[in-house]
Amino acid sequence: MGHCLLVHGFLDAEECAALIDAAEARGFVGAGSDYPPSYRNNDRQVLDDDALARRLFERLRAYAPERLVDADGAGWRLHALNERLRLCRYRPGQRFNIHQDGVHHRGADERTRLTFMIYLTDGDAFDGGDTVFYAQGPQGGIDDAPPVVARVRPRAGLLIVFDHTLWHAGEAVTRGVKHILRSDLLYRRETPAPVAAPAAFSPGHEGYVWSLARLRDGRIVSSGRDAAIRLWSPEGVLQARLLGHRQSVLSVCEVGRDRLASVSRDRCLRWWDLRSGECVREVVAHEAAVLSLLRFDDGRLASGGADARIALWSQDGEPVGDLHGHRGWVWSLCRLDAHRLLSASEDGELRLWDAQSRSCLAMWNGTTPLRSVDARVHPASDGLHCIAIGDIDGRVRLFELHGDRFIALRDWPAHDAAVRRVRWLDDGRLVSCGEDGRVRLWSLECDGHVAERRHANFATDAIELADGRLLSCGYDGELRFDAMG
Repeated sequence: MGHCLLVHGFLDAEECAALIDAAEARGFVGAGSDYPPSYRNNDRQVLDDDALARRLFERLRAYAPERLVDADGAGWRLHALNERLRLCRYRPGQRFNIHQDGVHHRGADERTRLTFMIYLTDGDAFDGGDTVFYAQGPQGGIDDAPPVVARVRPRAGLLIVFDHTLWHAGEAVTRGVKHILRSDLLYRRETPAPVAAPAAFSPGHEGYVWSLARLRDGRIVSSGRDAAIRLWSPEGVLQARLLGHRQSVLSVCEVGRDRLASVSRDRCLRWWDLRSGECVREVVAHEAAVLSLLRFDDGRLASGGADARIALWSQDGEPVGDLHGHRGWVWSLCRLDAHRLLSASEDGELRLWDAQSRSCLAMWNGTTPLRSVDARVHPASDGLHCIAIGDIDGRVRLFELHGDRFIALRDWPAHDAAVRRVRWLDDGRLVSCGEDGRVRLWSLECDGHVAERRHANFATDAIELADGRLLSCGYDGELRFDAMG
């Protein structure tokens, strides 16, 4: 199951109360600008405090595993407590659904391995709010929990340390208020990894890889949690790193010869010159994380954000209008033609927009949050689009667009957890990526999936290379390509 230990009385009542008072004085904010409500809806605060982290680490050293050993024999030595502390407040109705904690990398030989969490409020002061551990990830949706293997009732001053890979959740508080302090334990590799000739798409990102794109000249772009954009040759040789974003880079698109645009959790939209590797323009695009990006043929851009807004931009980077209507995160955008686009949102809606008139032309409303949309023109029709969407229950749905009407064709359970991405391939097959770690290839003529590969954690994106192979990425930080049927 991985490491999990509890230390009762790690902090005393006075220390817990002082941390709560200081946090309340600084002020909490809702997590909605950085995390979707289907995932978590509690209040949070980020605090960078080197001195406090060092004090907590010295107290912790008597309890935490000094050394970790990977399956391949690599040893890791306890180094420090991450100075980035997160304080969380849970009021009635607030919870953190089933998830795994992310790994923070500080180079190839230093990374976080264990979660560090102190309950600041005693469980007698609130109802609900237990930390629950599960045998595996969600099966068929984020609210469809697998068997429980452990349950921890919060007690003021109780420290819990556990492996990032353990699936867990913070149950909803139903009465009172719960406070916690959270960080991560950093480990250093005992013997630096041997320097070898880099394989294809290596060295990769430090942390999860979120998105992929193929440029018209065949080069590949990848981006992710380390805030870096990597440019690769078609053979997987690293050519450049574009640095400047301050948080995860979530989407990129080509905007011209040797020009690239990107969006990030840092709320910004950037334009890059790929010849120099320099950022040539940056704008604050949204009031929350920017999740999606597309380009129209005339050079205009559209970006979708966690502020439920779709923003339109001129090719020179000037704002030219907004598309309003969604009530949740705009996770995915897809261009249909010169002026029309599709959007898929946390509010469960698939919308068709006219960017020229800035109007919504049609809407399909589902019952669960959507994560991805893609469309292709059916080769046997006169411009008829076939649309695929994926939702957090692991289902993929297909539609045909007849004028301004969505005609439902079929849907099926494609994954055992949320669908992160759907993409049409050139030959009409569909690829889907899920939080069950699977990348699945679907032949609609065969009425089923024809191939599959697995990542060690969430699979987040996949694109077709010029030679027909499929390149995929995920939370395991890997970019993998091989034939899939």
